[in-house]
Amino acid sequence: MGKTTLFNALTGGRGSGGVGMVDVPDERLDRLVAAVRPKKVVHAQVRIADAPPGSRAQQVAAAREADVVLQVARCFGPEPDPLADITGTTLDMVLADLATVERRLEIAAKEAQTGRASAGELEVLERARAQLDAGAPLRKLELDGADRAALAPLFPVTLKPVVWVANVADNPAAGEPVVRAAREEGTAAAIVAAALEAELAELDPAEAREYRRSYGLESSGLDEIVRAVWRAGGLITFFTAGEPEARAWHCEEGAPAPVAAGKIHSDFEKKFIRAEVTSVDELVAAGSMDALRAAGKLRVEGRDYRVKDGDVVLFRVGS
Repeated sequence: MGKTTLFNALTGGRGSGGVGMVDVPDERLDRLVAAVRPKKVVHAQVRIADAPPGSRAQQVAAAREADVVLQVARCFGPEPDPLADITGTTLDMVLADLATVERRLEIAAKEAQTGRASAGELEVLERARAQLDAGAPLRKLELDGADRAALAPLFPVTLKPVVWVANVADNPAAGEPVVRAAREEGTAAAIVAAALEAELAELDPAEAREYRRSYGLESSGLDEIVRAVWRAGGLITFFTAGEPEARAWHCEEGAPAPVAAGKIHSDFEKKFIRAEVTSVDELVAAGSMDALRAAGKLRVEGRDYRVKDGDVVLFRVGS
């Protein structure tokens, strides 16, 4: 099944122009909603973009614009060879990056003679070329921040995190070889019956769950893809919860509290004073942030606090 079917399944047919926003499922938000009964609920979202139909070169070009790349492997139909699909798309991306690196290396070598390119840039380009020439993606090459900054203007697609997607028909076991291979590679993976999920998107959620179970699918493969994209992108989820609204937010793993506050409003990062922090379990048990505060159970954290996945946070900011 083609990528367009997977895109339609992920976006529930709501995508426009090949781009759609997809809610990130999170049972922790569901528990918060049941506890605090807010008037409004907002999930964190990821942006899904569909590669245009056409040659692999066009699809590689589209992947350069992505934060996380989905590599889809066909696990159904006549003579499926999903691992060959993965190997083929990986090789396409490696070759595209190799051509880009070699072009830049040729220019940088000339610029180095006049001091316009640094020895550090030449060194990382040489290492990148050797890695790609060996058929290996750049994400497996040891790179520090300066190395990545030197490569960033080239938009290398093999430096991006990937998720391998095993697209099955009605047999989830057909996707297991992809999952096992991904585990060995240290790569995120998910199994999805894209055509089935596209049909189920039109049904009532309860009816869709029952229909999915009849195929031996306990949960939505689409949810697993979205979660895998979230993790591969190095993102964590924190929450705000009260009577007006319960909401999931995202920030990069290890982000300081002021940076996380800036996700809510840009002014919050500059005007940050402190963060009052608890866990989902503690808030669910207490029923509200006010109850936790009255019991002295809210942790008070300063600017150096690193927001953790699953934190429930109330940011205090100045005027």
